[in-house]
Amino acid sequence: MLIYPSGISTQLSNKATVNSGRNSLRWASVLALGMGMLIYGVAESYGPVYAISGVIPPNLAFWGYSLPFIAGGIGAFLAGYLADAIGRKKSFIITATMLVAGVAVYSVAQNSLPALLLSFALVGTAAIGLETPTLAAVAEQASADRRGKLLVITQNFGNVGVALAFVPILLGLARYQNTIAISLMFFAPLLALIASWILVNESEPWDAVRSHQESRVIKAWKDRDGEAPSVQPKGGLKARLLTLIGIGVAQDVGFVYVTYGVAYSYFPSLASEVPLIGGFAMTLIGIAAALWMVPKVERKTFAVLSYGLQLILWLLLWIFVDITGSMAGLALLAIITVLFIPVEITWAVRALLEPELFGTERRGLYVSLVRMVVWVTTGIITGILTAGLFSFTFNEAMAITTVVFALGFGAALAWMFLGFETKDKSLLGHDVKSI
Repeated sequence: MLIYPSGISTQLSNKATVNSGRNSLRWASVLALGMGMLIYGVAESYGPVYAISGVIPPNLAFWGYSLPFIAGGIGAFLAGYLADAIGRKKSFIITATMLVAGVAVYSVAQNSLPALLLSFALVGTAAIGLETPTLAAVAEQASADRRGKLLVITQNFGNVGVALAFVPILLGLARYQNTIAISLMFFAPLLALIASWILVNESEPWDAVRSHQESRVIKAWKDRDGEAPSVQPKGGLKARLLTLIGIGVAQDVGFVYVTYGVAYSYFPSLASEVPLIGGFAMTLIGIAAALWMVPKVERKTFAVLSYGLQLILWLLLWIFVDITGSMAGLALLAIITVLFIPVEITWAVRALLEPELFGTERRGLYVSLVRMVVWVTTGIITGILTAGLFSFTFNEAMAITTVVFALGFGAALAWMFLGFETKDKSLLGHDVKSI
C-alpha cells in the first residue's frame, strides 16, 4: 500500500541483501495513514469529551465511556473483513468515509441526545475500524528492519489526536472544546481520504497472496525484506489469539481508564488535565520507543517489560492514594503522568505483535477479531466502572483493574516462553505455509 521510490541502490548488510524495491517508505504515505490514526485519537476522545464537559447528563455519562468503544469493536471486525476481501486501501477509504457520516449525523441534529448517541456509534465504528487496514498496510509494505519503527510511529498519530481534542482547555477555550473536536473529526478524515487516494497504493503482499502463486508471494516479500530471516511460527492460532486478547484488554483498559476514567470518577479536578497531558506525554514516549527501544529490544522481552511496568506503576498509584488520601495535587498528577509510559509502550507492543503474528491472507480478519474482543470488553469494563450502577470505592475499582493488568502481564510472560520472535524477520514465513 505504501509507495517506494525506484532506482535507488542500497548497501548490503550482514543480515539482508536489499534490492531497490525496498529502499525506504515515502513519508508522505506514512503521513497519509498516520492521519487515519490521528482521526482515531480525536474520535476516541469524542465520547469522554462530551462526558467531562457535561454535554451528556451525568447519569448517562457512562455512554461516552462505553458506546464508542463497543461500537468500535464492531467497526474493527468489519474493517478487517473488508481489508482481506477488497484490500487495505479500499477498506481504509470506506471506513474513513463512515467517520465523516457519523460527524454529519451530529452536525444535523446536535441538540438531540439520540442523534448524539448514534453519532458516537458511527464515529466509534469507523475510527477504531481504521486501525486494522492501517497496521496491515504498514506491516506488509515496510522492510523487516524498519517495520517495527514505522508501526509504532504511525500508530503514534493517535496520541496526537487525543491531545488535540483537549488543547482548548490549555488555551483557555474550554467552551469551544466540543466545536474544535467536531471540526477536527470532519476535516481530518477528508484530508486522509484525499491523501490515501493519491499517495497510497495497494499492498503488494496482499495482492500476491490472493494469486496463490508462491513465486509472486516470495518476490513480494523479498522486494522489501531482501534476505532477512523469515519468522518461524509455532503454536496454534488459538494461542496467538488468546495472547493478543489478554495483552489487548490490559492495554485498552489501562489507556481508557488512566486517560479518562479514573480521574473522572475519583479525581474530578484533574479530569480535563489528565487527557491533555497524557496525549502529549504518549506522543513523546511513542516517538522515543519507536526510535530507541523497538529497534534494539526483542518483541517478547519488550512485552514483558511493558506489561510488568504497567502493573507496578498502577500499584504505586493505588498505594499512594490509599496512604495519603490525596484526590488532587501535583504529586498525584505526577504519578498519573508517569503511568502514561506503560500506557504507551503496551500500545506499541500491540501495534507490533498483532499484524506480525498472522499471515497476509487473514491478517485483517484476525487482527480485527482481536481488536473487536478487546474494544468490546474494554467498553463494558470502563462503562461499568463509570456508570454508577455499582458504588465502587476507589480501592474496589483499583482492585478490579489490577486483576486485568495482572492478566495482561501473565499473557506477556506466557508469550515469552511459548511464542516466537518477529523482530527484524520477514513475514514471508507465515505466507509460504498457507499457499
